[in-house]
Amino acid sequence: MAGAQILQPIHWPRTAHYPGAVERLQPWVKELCPEPGTLVLVTGRNTLAYLAAAQEAVDSLKAQGWRVATVIVTGEPSAEWVDEQRQGIPAGGSDLVIALGGGSVLDVGKTLAAMACEEGPTRAYLEGVGDRTPSGRRLPWLAVPTTMGTGSEVTHNAVLGQPGLEQGYKKSLRHPHYVADRVVLDARLTASVPRSVVASAGMDAFSQLLESYLAPTSSPLLDGWLVYGLELAGGALPELIRRHGDADLEAQRHDMALAASLSGVALTYTGLGIVHGLIGPLGAVASVPHGAACANVLPPAMAHTLRQARAVGGASRQRVEDRMAAVSGRLGGEARADALVETLEHWRQEARTHAGLVGLSGYGIEPRHLEAVVAKGSNRRNPVALDAEQWRSILEESL
Repeated sequence: MAGAQILQPIHWPRTAHYPGAVERLQPWVKELCPEPGTLVLVTGRNTLAYLAAAQEAVDSLKAQGWRVATVIVTGEPSAEWVDEQRQGIPAGGSDLVIALGGGSVLDVGKTLAAMACEEGPTRAYLEGVGDRTPSGRRLPWLAVPTTMGTGSEVTHNAVLGQPGLEQGYKKSLRHPHYVADRVVLDARLTASVPRSVVASAGMDAFSQLLESYLAPTSSPLLDGWLVYGLELAGGALPELIRRHGDADLEAQRHDMALAASLSGVALTYTGLGIVHGLIGPLGAVASVPHGAACANVLPPAMAHTLRQARAVGGASRQRVEDRMAAVSGRLGGEARADALVETLEHWRQEARTHAGLVGLSGYGIEPRHLEAVVAKGSNRRNPVALDAEQWRSILEESL
């Protein structure tokens, strides 16, 4: 008989996934808040300028009587910066949050929705640095992702950080109730995103799917979702890396958007592995965009994981070999573990050639940063444990 398993419910919010899905924004706002009030719109600096349909949806809400307080996100946010934005929300508070943008925008929207119902500084509620536990209370919030990477719309956590070699942090505000109430996945909203962002965000999503699939905490139920997500991402990402912006790849962006959301569900219920065990601390010590870090670290991390699994042998080797081989086959390649590692390295080189990806050294990463990352690194849920020297090698191969 197979080992005992306890399956837990997997929560997926109501999601509109089709080209033009932003049209759902207005009726869903009415569902969540029947009477107009104050709406906090979290978005990027130029996002609405490029997305006429999204701007029209916001204008329609204003015409219905909604007062809109806009928060502009320009980088990866810190808890202290979020608190500054909290001070700018109109007196009397807010009734609803819409986050329309990339992963950092979604994290800020999620945080503002949660912190509207908490007292004190945001940092006090972060895992690992704070001393308070989030209550789980929050305002209703809607997620409209315009990049296809983190899957923050469906995760339990928002990531906040402040880079610094000694005092830096990158931690999560976390509670199961923080998943968005409604999600809009609209491929037409991703057409104007720079190819560099599409490539790095896509590598992040693929990494989250793959790390979750390799994790010993995955389950047969999640495996089905993960394989589907890996197939979607594997079919869409190579074309997006090479041709996004030069060709109409709406179908690929449509698939990639769902794959990214699946990756968010996956990491929530399985945890991640060595890639995020290194790039989390990396983001705490230096200003490296999360997606770019992931795109650079993923190939060598998987190469070292496979090498260590073979050294360890036994069930660990079988799991890693079999699952990597299965993913490679699903991507249309040879059903060999080494073939998957080769594919990931090919994607990284393609991203550097066609999508402007630069190595970690291009973001000012030096040996002193690597030592700080290794000191804070973690294997997380990697299927095999790697040691500090292997972590250092992965980072050096990502420069």
